[in-house]
Amino acid sequence: MQTFTYSFFWKFTYRYGNLVISLLLLLYIFPVALQLDKNLIFLLPFIISLLLLYYINKSYFTFYKLVPFVIEADEQKLVCKNFLFRDKTVTIYYKDIESLTGGIFDGKYRGLLKVCDGKNKICIGFFDRMQNSSKLVTLILSKVDKNIYDDIINKLELMKIKPGNKK
Repeated sequence: MQTFTYSFFWKFTYRYGNLVISLLLLLYIFPVALQLDKNLIFLLPFIISLLLLYYINKSYFTFYKLVPFVIEADEQKLVCKNFLFRDKTVTIYYKDIESLTGGIFDGKYRGLLKVCDGKNKICIGFFDRMQNSSKLVTLILSKVDKNIYDDIINKLELMKIKPGNKK
């Protein structure tokens, strides 16, 4: 059984970064809101700030439900623990994986990688900032269905061929 987790910095950032960003946005929104009755030019930054605050918090709550901070992998399954708002443990068997999306799975260099279990209708996610994430990706790719594996490899080959990438 191999254990994959985040460093202290990334764990802290992923757990509490939303609080810092939201607090800073609120500190900006209140003075702008107080100026709205004096000058309507402040309406646009006020609306943009509110939309930004909404979008950031919506994204973080989705992220909190999806991303475990500890993933244990063996030859048959992934055991995901330490979700922010859940104490339960999620187990995904490699044979039940229906899709791999995001990040390197979609031919991108960065981003949230999602592993979806089609049988139990469960998805988990992890970032490439996880310690030894490339080893986890390799392990998952080596255990999934051949069709899923071939699809991911095709996306990676297209990524290498894109203009501006070195061959």
